[in-house]
Amino acid sequence: MTEEFAALETEWAGIVQRQDQAAAERFLADDYVLTSVGGVSRHMPRQIWIDSLPSIETELLEADVENARVYGDVAIVKARLRWLARMEGRNLNGTYAVTDVFTNDQGRWRASWRISVRLTDR
Repeated sequence: MTEEFAALETEWAGIVQRQDQAAAERFLADDYVLTSVGGVSRHMPRQIWIDSLPSIETELLEADVENARVYGDVAIVKARLRWLARMEGRNLNGTYAVTDVFTNDQGRWRASWRISVRLTDR
């Protein structure tokens, strides 16, 4: 099961790296929201996230899935992201602890919520 969600996280990282708005439209659930501390935005709904994608210059984005749990049509994925990126001159480089919530939409997992915390280097 972890492999399935690792593949989804890799797909998502590719969408960000390519700045692929059309793929993001398909990947994100209609109710998607990003909640981020130390990253892009504390509250970013789906359309704003998609609209901002071209302004996120990503050099590297790697996801390491630590755990995945499925509860019927909902999956919760715990991962670490290594991200080297800039957004409108702002440095986003770092390691992020993320919890992603996926919902099953007619047999396809779609991202509904990402909770992301940028970790401090120590």
